[in-house]
Formats: sequence, C-alpha cells, structure tokens
Amino acid sequence: MNNSLVEVSNNQIVTDSRKVAEVFKKEHKDVLESIRGILAAENSAARFFYESTYENRGKQYPCYLMNRDGFSLLVMGFNGKKALEWKVKYIEAFNEMEKQLAVPKLAPNPHYRTRLIKTAVKDIGGTADAIAEVFGVKKGMATAAAMKMVGEAYGIDTEPLRNLLPAEATPGLLTPTGIAKALGIVTKKGTADPAEVNRKLTELGLQHRVNGQWTLTDKGKAYGENKPFTRNGHSGYVINWHESVLEVMK
Repeated sequence: MNNSLVEVSNNQIVTDSRKVAEVFKKEHKDVLESIRGILAAENSAARFFYESTYENRGKQYPCYLMNRDGFSLLVMGFNGKKALEWKVKYIEAFNEMEKQLAVPKLAPNPHYRTRLIKTAVKDIGGTADAIAEVFGVKKGMATAAAMKMVGEAYGIDTEPLRNLLPAEATPGLLTPTGIAKALGIVTKKGTADPAEVNRKLTELGLQHRVNGQWTLTDKGKAYGENKPFTRNGHSGYVINWHESVLEVMK
C-alpha cells in the first residue's frame, strides 16, 4: 500500500531515510551522505529534513525524516526505470495522505521548484524511451505522452514544452478515412468507408482490437504508428498509417 511509504510526524507527512534506502536499493549510509550534502549546499533545505534516530540491537543510529520537498530534492539524482517507478509511487503516497488528512502543501521554494522541474524533464526523457520501446511509436509521440504522465505525477505544467517537440520525419500519415479516399473504398452512398478499411486491415493481420481500441499487431508496426490522444477527458491510442500500407491493400 502506498501509505506504507509515508507517515505523519509533527503535523507533517514524511518518509524516512531508511525507507528511501530500502526501496531505491541504496546503502543507508550513502543516503545519509546525500542528505548531508544537500544541507551543506543549500541552507533553506534545512526545513525539509529532520534529524532523528532509530534503534538496532540496543544501539541508537542516525537517520533523517523528510517531507515531500526533502524527498524530491534527495531523489532528483536517482536514475533508471525502477527509480522512476518509485518516485511516482512516493508522489502518489504523499498525495493520497494529504487528501486523507487534508494537510496543506508547503509553498514551494522557488529555487527548489527550479530543481524539481529539471528532474521532471529528465524523467520525461526516460519515460519517453520506455514508451517508444514498448509501444513501437516514434520518439516525438512517446515524448508527448511522457510529458502528460510525468507532468501530472509531479504537478507541473508541461504544456509549454509541446512547442519544442520536433516535427515527425514522415508527416504523410493516413487515417482509415484517408486510406478509403486514396483507394476509392466507398459506401453505397459514395462516401469514404473507414469501416471497410478497418475490416481489411484486420483481415490482413495489421491491427486488432484491444479493450475496444484498434491497436497495431507486430506485423502492422511496419506500416503504422500508435499515436496517443486526449479528447474530452478520455485518452488512448489511434493508428496513423504510412502510405506504404496502400500497396498492401490494393
């Protein structure tokens, strides 16, 4: 359960350095060293971390409690797919606990906010690589989806970044309606017939339905791209086809 990652101490939602070391597969002494490095480099970070101790076999050892801001500062340098997954789980845990307890969020330090944006941008890159690999889409499409996902997780507006996305190298992509017009596949009324195109694409083994949405098969990935979309509060994927699919369908 996500809330096992955080707890309430002195009216703040916190996690502790031992838990962070455990889930991110770090040595606790290395996590302590990172926290002390942050405190030495940034005086204002002192309000994000709280010295504490824990007992082991009758002896007391140092540890740190940290609030959301302290946690975010600490894990900025933790990279990798698993690290990204745990970052998101922790953010969800803080959000969930705040809703349960109605604990107000601290006003972010502007300097900290800048560093948070930097780590979010890095995580967008890592998430985009994973999406491109798993779903077989181009990097630009994968980055657009990653911006939305990471932006929501971090509570950051990533919309300004969309203007920086490069244009795709192959802009001539076709929808089923476009394919129907190009091949003269029409209904009895003489209008383009995308339903018939989808039937033929399925018959050729280029697409199939998954959870009610058309999705490329492994064979189909040579002829099209799964493109993420968000519309009226709903999101998913649509297929855009390369012009090479026209030759297959003739």
